[in-house]
Amino acid sequence: MRLYYDHWHDLWYQRDSKERISFGKNKVPLPSFNDGKDLFSFDLNVVNGNVGPLIGIMASLSKNGAVLGNIPLFKTIQRQAMKNGGVSVVFAPEEIKNERVSGFIFIPKTESWYPVITPLPHVVYNRVPLRKTEESPAFIQATRLFEEWKIPFFNPSFIDKSTLYDLGNNHPFLKPLMPETIVVNEGEILKDFLQKHKGVYLKPALSSRGNGIFLIRTQKDDGIEFKSHNQQATYPSFLHFWREKSNQLLKRRYIAQMEITPAKLDGHRFDFRIHAHDSLEGYKITGIGVRQSQRQNLTTHVPNGGVLLPYERVQTEEHDQFFVELVKNVGNMLTKELGYFGEFSIDAGLTESGKYVLYEVNSKPMAFDEQKIEAQRIRQMVELLFRKANY
Repeated sequence: MRLYYDHWHDLWYQRDSKERISFGKNKVPLPSFNDGKDLFSFDLNVVNGNVGPLIGIMASLSKNGAVLGNIPLFKTIQRQAMKNGGVSVVFAPEEIKNERVSGFIFIPKTESWYPVITPLPHVVYNRVPLRKTEESPAFIQATRLFEEWKIPFFNPSFIDKSTLYDLGNNHPFLKPLMPETIVVNEGEILKDFLQKHKGVYLKPALSSRGNGIFLIRTQKDDGIEFKSHNQQATYPSFLHFWREKSNQLLKRRYIAQMEITPAKLDGHRFDFRIHAHDSLEGYKITGIGVRQSQRQNLTTHVPNGGVLLPYERVQTEEHDQFFVELVKNVGNMLTKELGYFGEFSIDAGLTESGKYVLYEVNSKPMAFDEQKIEAQRIRQMVELLFRKANY
C-alpha cells in the first residue's frame, strides 16, 4: 500500500481507505486523509495489518546536529529497501523519545535527505561510527528499548582487537589462527614480548584500514628498528623508543601482535578480505577480495598503497573450504559472545609456510572496492533486514 508523510504535522497517513492499518514496531494507527500535504510517499508491504518494514539505521550526531556515518551505504540501503517495498530511516540514539524516532529519510528521486518523525523501527542496523556514541547513556538506553520491544538489533558494537584475541584464543577452531597478542599497558611487558618474538606489530585496539599501525624489530646491538607507513627510524635501545612513543601507545590503547612472515605473490605480501552475512543456512561468504602491498609490506590496505587482485588469482579448493569454515566459526562465536551480528568482514592472511592467520574482524565493514561483492552485500543485507523484521 502507499504510505504518505505530511511534514507540516509530522504525520504518516493513508488515502482513500477505511482499513485499520498501523505503522512501525509499536503499531501506530494510520489515519486516512484525501487532502494531506504530503512531502513524499512510499509503496510498502502490509503484514497482518502493519505497514513496513521500517528499517532503522543508527548513526551518530555531530556537534551541529548533522548525521555522521557511512552516507553512501545509507543511500544504497534505502534504494534497495524501496525496491523491495520497505523504507529506512537514519537516526542517532539521542533522537529516540516517547517511543518515536526523529531521523532522516533519503529520497532517491530528489537525491535529498528530509527530517522525519517515525514510529519505532521493525529492525535496527547499528552503523554508529564513533566508539564514544556506543558508550553513551543514550545508546545504552536505546538498546534496552529495542530489547523491550523485541526489535532485532544488528551488530551491537565495535570489535576490540584484544577482545577478538581473547575470544579466539579460547575457541578450538580459531586458536591456531591467532597470532600471539598482548595489550600494551607497560613498557616492561612490551619489552619482554619483543625479546620473545624479535618482531612485533603495534596496532590501535580500535581502528580499521591499517590506521596507526607500525612495526618494531630488535637489532643485534640492542637497538630497535621502527617502521610505519611513512616513516623509518632506529632507536639506540628499547628505552629510547618507549620514551618517545609511550604516550601514543598508552593514550590510544594499543595491542602488540607477534610479527608474521607472510606469503608473497610477485615479491609482495597479500591478504584476504572476506565479507560474510547471516542467512537461513547460517553464516555464509558474500565475497572474497585480495589486497596486495606495493610500496611497503606493513599492511595491504588500499588507502596505504595496496592494490586489488581478483581472488581467482590465488584461489584454491583448500582456500575455498577453509574460508567457508572460518566464516561459520567467526560468526557463531561473535553472536554467542557479543550479540547478534548480521554481517562482518574478516582480514585473513597466509604465512610463508602456508598456515592461515586471522588478523582482524570488522563489525562495521566499509564498502568493498569490488563492485560485484558490494552489490551482493547490499542485496543480502536488505534481504536479511526484511527477514528479521518479519517482512
